Amino acid sequence: MANILKIQQGCIVKNRIEDKSGRILPNELAFDIDGVFADTFRIFVETAREQYGIQVEYEDITEYDFREVIDIDEKISHEIIQRILDNPLAIGIRPVFGSVDVLTRLSHISPLLFVTARPERDSILEWIQQHLRVARMSDIRLEATSVHEKKIPVLLKHGIRYFVEDRLETCYLLEKTPVTPIVFEQPWNRKPHPFQTVKSWHEIEALIQWNGNGENI
Repeated sequence: MANILKIQQGCIVKNRIEDKSGRILPNELAFDIDGVFADTFRIFVETAREQYGIQVEYEDITEYDFREVIDIDEKISHEIIQRILDNPLAIGIRPVFGSVDVLTRLSHISPLLFVTARPERDSILEWIQQHLRVARMSDIRLEATSVHEKKIPVLLKHGIRYFVEDRLETCYLLEKTPVTPIVFEQPWNRKPHPFQTVKSWHEIEALIQWNGNGENI
């Protein structure tokens, strides 16, 4: 798996997973939340459509800054985003399919690290604790950086080598660091880029080294 060159959407992609087993060690992996673990954009679309009468589909969000591609009043957009930030449980955000099983399994091996650009951690931490079946709350580490650029020093501080992220701009920032970005495919990142992409949590699971012998179990 290491040093394999492959073609993705017209770009040459170098898979930088360097462990001799060709898999990622659990303590070297961290995750973004919105768009990776939390299906946040989907609840935005559902809320806009069902509660505000805005005609929009999930696949219409072809840019991370969705306001560039969908017709939505700025006041309504801000209101929905604030509800998502303030109370993700109340607005009904669901985990991305397969995420809970993989993250729960991973927590049995190593504490989980989530790094989000949300402005505060308490509301999304409550959401995580509600959805993840972990033995101890200390198995969940969460850092809220407020801005995307500040994710980098946090990841470096924790010795992270691989970060699952949906925002391409953050991946390009990480490209200049020892941290290898792994793109979680979403409609807003389906464009040519040089990074490894996963389309599901099943694919993330397949990248992880699950025991000390280098064998996937």
